[in-house]
Amino acid sequence: MDITQIVMYIVLFLSLYFEVFLLITFFERSESKECGTTTDDDSLPTVAVIVPCFNEASTVAGTLRSLLALSYPTHKLEIIAVNDGSTDGTKEVLETFAGHQQIQILDKENGGKHTAMNAALAYTKADIIGCLDADSFVETDALIQIIRHFEDSGVAAVTPSIKVYKAQGLIQALQKAEYGLAIFVRNVFARMDSLFITPGPFSFFRRSVINEVGPWQHGHSTEDLEMCLRLQRLHKRVTNEPRAIVYTKTPKTLPELFKQRLRWTYGFLRNAIDYQKLFMNPQYGTLGMLVLPMSLFSLFGAIFLFSALIWNVLVFFAREFIRFQTVGITAPTIQFDIFFINTSSILTITIALVVLTLVLMALGKRLARDAYISLDMPIYLVLYGFITPLWLTAALYKAIANTGVRWR
Repeated sequence: MDITQIVMYIVLFLSLYFEVFLLITFFERSESKECGTTTDDDSLPTVAVIVPCFNEASTVAGTLRSLLALSYPTHKLEIIAVNDGSTDGTKEVLETFAGHQQIQILDKENGGKHTAMNAALAYTKADIIGCLDADSFVETDALIQIIRHFEDSGVAAVTPSIKVYKAQGLIQALQKAEYGLAIFVRNVFARMDSLFITPGPFSFFRRSVINEVGPWQHGHSTEDLEMCLRLQRLHKRVTNEPRAIVYTKTPKTLPELFKQRLRWTYGFLRNAIDYQKLFMNPQYGTLGMLVLPMSLFSLFGAIFLFSALIWNVLVFFAREFIRFQTVGITAPTIQFDIFFINTSSILTITIALVVLTLVLMALGKRLARDAYISLDMPIYLVLYGFITPLWLTAALYKAIANTGVRWR
């Protein structure tokens, strides 16, 4: 057995172990006790939802309309749309909502999403501060589902379930399954107090906690990741509400997906350096000892497995070429034995990983009130492992070289 096979065994085994761990945790650790169900207007906190906008003319109107349809007392809900120096018709679209009593429009020079969030933060006095990307839409009960968690004074932030909005084509179908899996993973991480991302679409924060930990930062173009890691570093509790459903538009083409995931992965790697004291630190429990190390390990593992696959394919064709030069073209021999079962350890672990991934995706779909099985799931299993290493490798190179990434 060579070193490549040994590393492959380690990568596959740890991946299987982590998935089994997530599954056991899901069934073993019940979610936090049911939050209060009161909808009395006087008992509800004031809420500000910030919508940072940069060249979102085609979607921001739908985003604002979905916020206006939320089931929440209008006198306690403030919507702040921030035009962050858009160069398209975003400003004109926002101005059509200027007369609405719930909507406030702020206009500023382009400075990035974190500056838009901070501009609105300085403008509002609301008790709870949330964010909704200008290409996302929410279900009417999403806010009330999230706000109930803040009845627990120990909760600093709450994240929702995010679904792909009207998935079309292979690339978006692949992401639909991926987001379903992320719903499950995010929920299990919350049960272990191990969330490390508060995603832009509809995450909410207690105002007093933001005042304590500080406003949003650039965070290597991943301010939602940096903010959550900062909360975790200070032992603030971040939880998840799977019934709060948000729909977001996702990349339609592979180049668009590559750019988005390159930014996400680069941001994770650079923030991992900034917050390296969280890794393998028992003070941060499961987050520090398992979740963050495994997230980093999975990145390197995926690159290694893909590299090993490419190498084996090249070796195979090289051998076939040598054989062709030696003996010429020969008819392939196919052997089939119904009594033979391939008991290769690598094959067995791989099959177990595939089956377990399907189970986790199905559970994620159940949490988000979707059908257990859908066509996007096999698309994910077939394609995802081949395209993910593309942006993982590029992000790793950029993180080491510290070259930065462009959002737009």
